[in-house]
Amino acid sequence: MASYEPVNEPMVMDMDSWSKLTLVEQKVLGAIFHKHAAQPFSSLLQREQWAVEGLSVAEAQSTFANLRQQRWIESVHKSWGERLFYIPASLMETLTIAYVQRVGLTVEQMTIHAHVLQEGKPDIAAELLHLIAWIGREGLPLTGKGTIHKKTIQKLSAITVLSSTDFNGLGIRYEHSDLYPIHVAILLDLLLSLNLVQKAEGRIRIVDHPLQQWLKLSWGQMHREIYQACVDRYGNTEPALQHFRHQLAVLSPGKNVWCRIVNSTCEPQIRRWLYALAGWGYGDVGEDQSGALAFRWLIEPQSLLNLRQEAVGEAEPCGFYMQPDFDMLVPPGAGPDVIWMLEQCAERVTRDRMSIYRMTREQIISAIAKGHALHEVMEFLDQYALTGVPENVRIALADWGKETDVATVTVDQYMEPTKASTSSAEDQKLFEKDVLSSEHSSFYTPGNQGLVDVPASLHGLEHDHSVIEKKFSLLGFEEIPETWYKEWRRYHSSTARQIASKAIEWQTKLGIQQDHGTQYLIPHQVEGHEEWTLSGWCMLDSSEHTSETEWRTFSPSQWDTMRLILPDDVIT
Repeated sequence: MASYEPVNEPMVMDMDSWSKLTLVEQKVLGAIFHKHAAQPFSSLLQREQWAVEGLSVAEAQSTFANLRQQRWIESVHKSWGERLFYIPASLMETLTIAYVQRVGLTVEQMTIHAHVLQEGKPDIAAELLHLIAWIGREGLPLTGKGTIHKKTIQKLSAITVLSSTDFNGLGIRYEHSDLYPIHVAILLDLLLSLNLVQKAEGRIRIVDHPLQQWLKLSWGQMHREIYQACVDRYGNTEPALQHFRHQLAVLSPGKNVWCRIVNSTCEPQIRRWLYALAGWGYGDVGEDQSGALAFRWLIEPQSLLNLRQEAVGEAEPCGFYMQPDFDMLVPPGAGPDVIWMLEQCAERVTRDRMSIYRMTREQIISAIAKGHALHEVMEFLDQYALTGVPENVRIALADWGKETDVATVTVDQYMEPTKASTSSAEDQKLFEKDVLSSEHSSFYTPGNQGLVDVPASLHGLEHDHSVIEKKFSLLGFEEIPETWYKEWRRYHSSTARQIASKAIEWQTKLGIQQDHGTQYLIPHQVEGHEEWTLSGWCMLDSSEHTSETEWRTFSPSQWDTMRLILPDDVIT
């Protein structure tokens, strides 16, 4: 899983919130974000890594506690008591912008068009509607082993515009991979993880209440939910690839604009992910004149970022063009409600930017048998047929409607109890518990079991509500003289050695002064006794907060005065 946010009320942080952090807080948060992205971690960076930042371990630990208090960092408890920390997913957009230079820019806008390597397929949201409607008509029974029948899998593979080649490079693991082609596994896994179908009573059946709520969403809202599921379930969890995915959405100027992928050390994995995005219909994959990988979104990428915001830049839903030969030409602007009704009363002929549905006797009889009255079908056509309904179509519909009294019995013999009307009150309760109670009102639930093996998740772990101590404690702090950390003073060589050793023990900084110049050290080792030396990382600027350091070795004769540099919130 790429990211997870188990807290009921996610933090809303923007660049103004980030700019109010102290410089040290920004450094510590940046180092953690760079290394882990939204992945959980159990321990902080090593001393050498903090030294590169110009920070001592004591500073980093103290600042980490401050960041936890401010909820830039959250934590959960595992069953055996281990505490895991993570940056909430809701902060990733802000931190992607704040630390783009630190992480390294991987996405930049192109001024010229790229050569297309892979066009985006028609969008995945409409494809899921097509699959659900097909399940409602045909049923999806399971074998005794809990798998779909082989012939049914072949049908599923044939009715979708997706193909295995879109996703072969993702390395997705799932049971019965010898039986399910990867694109079929992903389609079914999405429906299960979005709460739209469930395995029950020896079949995969539609869950009505979530479906009815799903059909009320816009295309943009559907794309956002599906994208979240795709990232969490099929996206590589490596932090570098998380950073890339966020940059691709956050830094892209908008849809239909080519972006070049630059400075990437993960090009093969990125290429595979971009081809998967094209398979889901999110964008086109290309390359520039130099052969560098490129991508352009076919939807507004900003609409995918924040589950609480409305999708932007969506056109008003439109209808279709009804032809005398019963074909319906459906432009991409047709809304989900239009597509869903077409799926009930017509068969899909082709799926592309402009799709074609054909109204047939069998589909009309089936729709009426499932509860769609003939007058409802006519009202639908009158409302959405942009150039009207041809007279011969009206006559045919009237004739087909007269046949339904005879045909209904025949149709019902073959209907699997998976149609929307079969859902129970239990379905609604389950949906309200898992979905409507969510802060995001999200259909996607990371903990839902589908077909795909999802990486270890924080979902379901207990949120850590323990009090975060404001003060930073150092063992034996009360036993040292206050002058060691409050005053710049000259000390005897043996005392200076004690102070330097204490700085190493506590992993704090040490300040030294000579000829009115001050240097700050992150000491690492004291060697010798009478004639001793101190080695460690030296700040190369007079500022305590600089992150430019150099490894040096000093002898006590190289400074006049010294003092311990402790975190501001040490218990005194």
